[in-house]
Amino acid sequence: MPESSKYDIFMDELVSLEKQMGVFAQKGDELADTNSELREQVNRLEEENQALKNKIKEIELQLTAPAADGELFDNSSISADDREEIKNKISKLISKLDYHLRS
Repeated sequence: MPESSKYDIFMDELVSLEKQMGVFAQKGDELADTNSELREQVNRLEEENQALKNKIKEIELQLTAPAADGELFDNSSISADDREEIKNKISKLISKLDYHLRS
């Protein structure tokens, strides 16, 4: 009888180990799936981040471009007639200032 008892204990432990291995394998698969989903999310976020950085650069270039060209206003915000009128008014003001400084 002691032999069958040892055999039964051994088999019970073996079955228990098989169940634990099955649980660990299932958890490993779940972790692998979660890990791959997180990697995909990181890749999407990195692409979105790069796109936003590119947009920021474009906007910064648009903001600095009129100043670099020597223009005070964006061409699309003011019509050509209004720009000419503003230039004329500025020229008149400069002339008046010049006249007052010379006298």
